[in-house]
Amino acid sequence: MSVITFIAYGTRGDVQPAVALGKALQQQGHTVRILAGNNFADWIAQHGLIPLHTQIDMQALMASEGGRDWVEKGHNPVVQLRIMGQLLAKHGMQIASDAWDACQGSDLIVSSFTSDVYAVGMAEKLGIAHVSAPLQPTLFTTKNGRVLLNAPLPNRISWINRFFGKLFIETAAWSLYGDIANRVRTEMLALPAQTLRENRSDRQKMTIIHGYSPHVVPHPADWPDNFHTVGYWFLDENEQWQPPGALLDFLAAGPPPVAIGFGSMTGRNPQKINEIVLEAVQMSGQRAILLSGWAGWGEKQLPKGVFQLPAAPHSWLFPQMAAVVHHGGAGSTAAGLRAGKPSILVTHFADQPFWGQRVASLGVGPKSIMRPKLTAHKLADAIDTAVSNQTMRQKAAELGEKIRGEDGIAQAVKLIEAKL
Repeated sequence: MSVITFIAYGTRGDVQPAVALGKALQQQGHTVRILAGNNFADWIAQHGLIPLHTQIDMQALMASEGGRDWVEKGHNPVVQLRIMGQLLAKHGMQIASDAWDACQGSDLIVSSFTSDVYAVGMAEKLGIAHVSAPLQPTLFTTKNGRVLLNAPLPNRISWINRFFGKLFIETAAWSLYGDIANRVRTEMLALPAQTLRENRSDRQKMTIIHGYSPHVVPHPADWPDNFHTVGYWFLDENEQWQPPGALLDFLAAGPPPVAIGFGSMTGRNPQKINEIVLEAVQMSGQRAILLSGWAGWGEKQLPKGVFQLPAAPHSWLFPQMAAVVHHGGAGSTAAGLRAGKPSILVTHFADQPFWGQRVASLGVGPKSIMRPKLTAHKLADAIDTAVSNQTMRQKAAELGEKIRGEDGIAQAVKLIEAKL
């Protein structure tokens, strides 16, 4: 069978769907290798896949000065691109070099939005198949897009939508990775440099498999035939995880709580965020579980009705909640929607505001809150809405049922195998 290599740099929400898809491909007899931050290597191996060596540690990068700046200031798209550019100036060639090493001996490369720009040259040089597997929309149309815009533009102003969509979405990857891609082509691959138009043309010829539900973002009728929307790629780890007895006791001691966690979104003052969250929980009158994740929320005495948990599989925890509060990453958003619970998104950067807009538009959660504008009053009001609004709760339950009825992994595997 074939050797398939995933380039899956990112936080856990980026890597986990690749692991889920990789396991399904492995079950079909393929050898699956995954390149992610080295902080994920042991976890990838535990799932029976092959972690590939890299010098990049995504958890350390997010905790660095640049990573913290990204979290604190990335709500502004212009500043976001500047900060990402600074991070890539420091780490980009190492990321690409490790990717080139990882692709040796492969029959097919699976990349995504953050790696497509340079991966197309690697596939060309090796003469192998190449599939893109992004977790967010990648081609702007008047029906769908605005991934990097923090505020939706009125749909009636379609020419403005198209202009800004092309400016921010279709060129963002090249703006960030174009210089790296051309250095890779000329210095590593002995290929000629490309223009934006040439690179974008190559990328749009790939089979592109979007790993989100068409019930969440409908597939536009005007997308090319090689663009697919297949559904989410969930990795359920319930059997491998044993909930602590104290957690089970907490869940049994009262009504369903609200889960609150911002994953890898470190910041310069996690204690301040912790205080805002705790005040909001007390104002809302709800019980809560705080998921500390990478964000490093400070240890402090918690009030009655609040339980702190380092981590838990979302597939186990979220269905037992009254609502979920998170940063709006693609993975956390998918898990919250699948659980059929109202979602409250406190968005930071990148595609998170897009998912916040989709959740609110679908009526399965209140309007998202940008992290710089987060206050205890705003979060408490959002929690109260999510818990008490019966129409919202019903819509969330109905959407969750639709998502649980999909099999995005099977569809993606079929499309990938068609390229081998």
